[in-house]
Amino acid sequence: MALFQRSQYGVGRGEVAESHVEFPFFVAFMLASAIGLLVLHTVFQNLTVTIAVGVSLLIFGLTILRVELGVFFLVIAMLLSPEIEAGEVGMGNRILNLRYNDGLIIVVFVGVLVKTAFEGDRAIWIPSPINPAIGLYYGVCLLSTMFAFRASLPLFDKKEALFTLLKMAEFYMIFILVGTAVRNLRQVRSQLVVFFGVAIIVSLFGLYTRFLTGMERVSAPFEQGGTEPNTLGGYLVMAMCVAASLYTQAPTPTLRRAMLLLALVPFFPFLFTLSRASYLAFIAGLLALGIVSRRMSIIVAVAAVLIASPFIMPEDVKDRVNYTFQRGSGKEVAIGGYETGLEVDKSTHERIYVWQKVRYNLRVWPWLGGGVSWDRVLDSQYARVLIESGVLGFIAFIFLQIRQLKTTREGYQWSSDWVARGVSLGAFVATIALIVHSLGTISFLIVRIMEPYWFLVALAVVSRTIAIEDYIRAKRTAAAAVAPTTVQRPLRPAPATARVATPL
Repeated sequence: MALFQRSQYGVGRGEVAESHVEFPFFVAFMLASAIGLLVLHTVFQNLTVTIAVGVSLLIFGLTILRVELGVFFLVIAMLLSPEIEAGEVGMGNRILNLRYNDGLIIVVFVGVLVKTAFEGDRAIWIPSPINPAIGLYYGVCLLSTMFAFRASLPLFDKKEALFTLLKMAEFYMIFILVGTAVRNLRQVRSQLVVFFGVAIIVSLFGLYTRFLTGMERVSAPFEQGGTEPNTLGGYLVMAMCVAASLYTQAPTPTLRRAMLLLALVPFFPFLFTLSRASYLAFIAGLLALGIVSRRMSIIVAVAAVLIASPFIMPEDVKDRVNYTFQRGSGKEVAIGGYETGLEVDKSTHERIYVWQKVRYNLRVWPWLGGGVSWDRVLDSQYARVLIESGVLGFIAFIFLQIRQLKTTREGYQWSSDWVARGVSLGAFVATIALIVHSLGTISFLIVRIMEPYWFLVALAVVSRTIAIEDYIRAKRTAAAAVAPTTVQRPLRPAPATARVATPL
């Protein structure tokens, strides 16, 4: 019954305690859900669907009781939820994979809304400088897509555009949801525990697929259609950036050793992703961490490892890096119509060639692009933004990233708690790393990367908000302390005759 116990202080006369309403609602909801599940299973005779619906209803009820519990399940499902194939979409016949987490986001979000209705004083939209930037960028994407749909542009598929816009909306829903559910540093800590627990599970699973199943590159749980090393690499980079940031802020040697261990566990499967974009992202993240936290030892360590890498790195990693530049058998690189003399592999060449598409599209529709999912560029996030939403969308996207960097760094600078400083710094460093990562892939559109990323950004925003509230509270306390403590004697009221105004 500890789950249902909460402080009733502040409940006034004639008011009903919050838990006195929520617990009966939870019991009634569970009874109605049980009856509904019985009917559902009787009609469809599908055990998988019955279990999925039952788990969703249970999570919905628990979210109403304690919103952070719903976020726990959401964090676990971000990387561990199963995928199912739901047919093909788009002109390129792309396989559409639906995940249990896609529906769970809506379930938890509605649960938070119900919880907000019970409490009455919980805002659904946590204030932050990131909010208007999200609205601006998403608005430009919607406008671009509507113009593309109206003009019936070639290579534009409305179904694929719809699913892409819904996927982007999921990311921002997670940001709003976590910012609403998590309101104190104790909850920030507990959410980080779940986050790193999932990261360890994913890391161990990756090592299992590489060394015990004979796969060339590590794989994440429940992947469909083969491995996705760039996706897994981007996720592991985020986890390592946050752990390393917490390491720089940990106040005791024991905590520093624990954070260092959390950073090392994902490092070994990260190496065997063989993702060159992820390697560059991790290096950029560590350099940013060393500069912002003023830890020159991190920069020196990165330089030392890079110098010694030909001698200490596994052969698979060295072969993958050396594969980038090929003499006599690769594709020649031309910049601005001039041959550079460099020959690279096909994958690297496609990431360079995509900018030829950008140049062509900017001549055709420069301002709003060809609509979301037009031409399905996979090789660069920035090239895709320019092609899909034009110059206006690119400006809005850069504005959003600047707001993310500014807000997360303020959370690091303003917070006094070491965990709040660490998670804010980690979100800042992870943003830098993903910016580099997105030069070679569409990092800011990949579900397995963006869901945990916006979760971390939300925790940084919560930490920043708590720091602002602490500052305001301390300022008011200081102002009250310096206020005069002596109470002046009130003046004696004037005689009644004196208080009568004399006419002019």
